[in-house]
Amino acid sequence: MSDSPVVRSGFRLRALPSALAAAVLSMPALPLLAAPTADDQEETVTSRLPAVEVRDRRSQGDPRPGKLSSATRTATELTDIPQTVQSVAVERVMAYGGRDMAAALTGVPGISNVSDTRFDAFRIRGFSNAGDMLLDGVRDDAQYVRSLGTIERIEILKGPAAVLYGRGSGGGVINRISKQPGQEAFGQASATFGSYGQQGVALDWNRPLDAQWAMRLNLGREHEGNFRDEVRGTRQYFAPSVKWESGRDSWLLQAEYQEFLRTPDRGVPARVTALSPRNTATAYALPVADDGKFFGAAGRDVLRDTTLALRSTFTRAVAPDWSIRHGISLFELDSDFDNSFVSQSFVSSTRNLQQVQRSRFQQNLLQRNLQTNLELLGKLASGPLQHELLAGVEYAWQKRDPRLWMGSATPVSLRNPDNRDNKGVVPQPWQMNYHKASNLGIYAQDQIDLGGRLKGLFGLRWDDFEIDSRNQLRNLRSERSSHALSPRVGAVWEAIPDQHLYLSWSKNYAPVGGDVIGITPGADGNANDLGPQYSRQVETGLKSDWLDRRISTTLAWFQLELYNRTVADPLKPGTFYQTGLERNRGVEFSVAGEVLRHWFLRAGWTQQNAKVLQAEPQFTGKRASGVSARNGSLFVSYAPPLGWFGETGLIVEGARFADRDNLVELPAYTRWDAMVGYRLQRADFTLAATNLAGRRYYASATGASQIIPGAPRAVSFTATYRF
Repeated sequence: MSDSPVVRSGFRLRALPSALAAAVLSMPALPLLAAPTADDQEETVTSRLPAVEVRDRRSQGDPRPGKLSSATRTATELTDIPQTVQSVAVERVMAYGGRDMAAALTGVPGISNVSDTRFDAFRIRGFSNAGDMLLDGVRDDAQYVRSLGTIERIEILKGPAAVLYGRGSGGGVINRISKQPGQEAFGQASATFGSYGQQGVALDWNRPLDAQWAMRLNLGREHEGNFRDEVRGTRQYFAPSVKWESGRDSWLLQAEYQEFLRTPDRGVPARVTALSPRNTATAYALPVADDGKFFGAAGRDVLRDTTLALRSTFTRAVAPDWSIRHGISLFELDSDFDNSFVSQSFVSSTRNLQQVQRSRFQQNLLQRNLQTNLELLGKLASGPLQHELLAGVEYAWQKRDPRLWMGSATPVSLRNPDNRDNKGVVPQPWQMNYHKASNLGIYAQDQIDLGGRLKGLFGLRWDDFEIDSRNQLRNLRSERSSHALSPRVGAVWEAIPDQHLYLSWSKNYAPVGGDVIGITPGADGNANDLGPQYSRQVETGLKSDWLDRRISTTLAWFQLELYNRTVADPLKPGTFYQTGLERNRGVEFSVAGEVLRHWFLRAGWTQQNAKVLQAEPQFTGKRASGVSARNGSLFVSYAPPLGWFGETGLIVEGARFADRDNLVELPAYTRWDAMVGYRLQRADFTLAATNLAGRRYYASATGASQIIPGAPRAVSFTATYRF
């Protein structure tokens, strides 16, 4: 970003390794170097308190995970969770050439991609989750595009999750589970080549160091071409980790560095077909530009995200059925971009509908997150009742420092943009803000076996959120504090063997300034004085196992409401009322497992109705933007231990609106993907194709002027060697 007014260089986490070490060493003395005692050696796997991450799988090729942790922060069977949880195996995504969250979550029922070119963003059951991303159960809400190279699987908890993770939009959380060391010695090296210049290499190497210590190293680098003109990128990552384990005690240390240098791409604009006397668009048609046309500034637009994360998780047994767990995570994002993009699908000064207006933004963003948890986990009996208890306290501190310059770029043709003609107004300082936030949370949970095949789940969390924002250009400052209680109750009844009926109710809260960290210093009106927004969900369903538990299904009905939403007063600019309400009702079905020997099925479908019920007059009654009424996928695979393997399937996405006004409707689409490969004792060779039929479609949108075309047919070949 050579012509940016300010370019930060160098990484700012120099002090974090020592800070992490100090935090770990400040814990009570640990017998890290002691040999295991006789009691430790006699401890069986089944008697250990499960760690947060569990990686057991039923068999090679089976798409079902083992126990999951995202819904309860304890390793829990899916059938014992009174809420919908889904898991995506990253290895399957990468086999098709996918390297980011958008690729991983395409086709997952109830998930809508509304990502910006700068960062990941999805809607879960109709509600945004831009700030509800997790990494191993730790909040990961910075604005960047996440890589999959260090991730084993992605867990999606649908519905409010504040009872365990604090503030959020209420649609749910997306939790990435990282690769961790183990006592099995293995290594894997892979190389990938694909359409549009895709090429990359990766290494995953795990080694036990002795009977208690193990290490794992993940690293990779990949160049990404693109079917869109001028768009390309290079990502690289390096993630070492070590783990000590003795009996029921363990200590996991992880570090991760990622860099993603790319061309920011906001897609193509819709065509305006009618203007109001006030120079606003009142009707649109779908984009007329070729899907490959780039509307940015060729050769000048650039976006670089650099992240560094350090994590420690220590578990210590304090009694036969009780353990304490301490975690600390430090994270930094350093992001710079220079981006010219379509800000309006026509030129307002001349009411020209054949050209589009462009803006130019430059940003330097620095964000630092620190989070620490101390938890007590245990089991006890009270009469006939069996309790699995969790109690914890969490403290988080975040600093976000965005510096933004705004200018303009030359208007270009709607059909055939000249992305080399990029004169315009040189960007001038627009925002120089500083935001600091802290959060204290105290939570408790009880998973109760009530006997008679009946289980209960009860949880409660209290949060205190503080935000301090400063405008350094105008020397303004505003502060705000919020607090809330977030409950969850649920029950599961195994009516007959392998048939689990469940019911749950949960509540979430979203304080002012808690999504993208920050409020507007000195804002007019009452924007900074509003209370939290809330969400609540009722869900009921049936989780079943069939054919000697080779097949698992989940059928769920849900109603999710977002209330206390802000509504602008049309007569008093800057004044808001908290009378808004959005609601989504739907049915969801999923099935996964082994239907025949070596033949596997994974499928899911959602039918939902996400609507705005109470809002400003122009939005009331409209559908939530970016959310289709139906979506899902169906894949069938053949995966023997050795020899030929393959998979084919369909991804279906219904029609959805690109904008809040519901003026631009993106058509529904069906995408056909397939792969075939051959597995040897030490090597795999995989040929995969996405959009095999070459259908034209739109993958996502962030507005009427920024619609992302889906990729045409793409092929990737991956060779993997195990050692």
